[in-house]
Amino acid sequence: MARSMPMREPRLLLAALAIALAGCSTDPALYPSLSIRDAERVSGTFEPVEPERYVPPPPGQPVLDELGRLRTDAAQAHQRFLVAAQRARGKLTSARGAQQGSEAWSVAQVLLADVESSRSDAMVALADLDRIYVTAQTDGDELTQIEAARDEVSGLVAEEDRVIDSLHAELGG
Repeated sequence: MARSMPMREPRLLLAALAIALAGCSTDPALYPSLSIRDAERVSGTFEPVEPERYVPPPPGQPVLDELGRLRTDAAQAHQRFLVAAQRARGKLTSARGAQQGSEAWSVAQVLLADVESSRSDAMVALADLDRIYVTAQTDGDELTQIEAARDEVSGLVAEEDRVIDSLHAELGG
């Protein structure tokens, strides 16, 4: 029996070697080729389809009504601002060059604060227009009329900013 054991090990080794070498066969009848097949080759041309042009829907009547209301509110607020600025401008000339903390300087600061406060009404209209613009843009709506209203009110606010800057410059601070 001691002799049969050594005989079995070479047989197992030969069987394992035969199995391993079977995977390396080059006989095309036994294993398919791994080269690219005709069906796997790229051929032909690809023409992308032209997408339909998206035409955004116009804003609805409630939005248009709100745009009109906000334009009117901003224009009225701007007129009130201009009146307040003109009133303040007349009184600021007496405070020009006044020392900080003096009575004239304090009155001028209150007047400037009132003018800056009156600017907020136009800013509220602009903020509402910004909200409408973002909503319409997110929804994919047409923006031309909204942009026009927004630009108009933004121009009023920019003019108010310039007036406030000039009032500060007149006061000297």
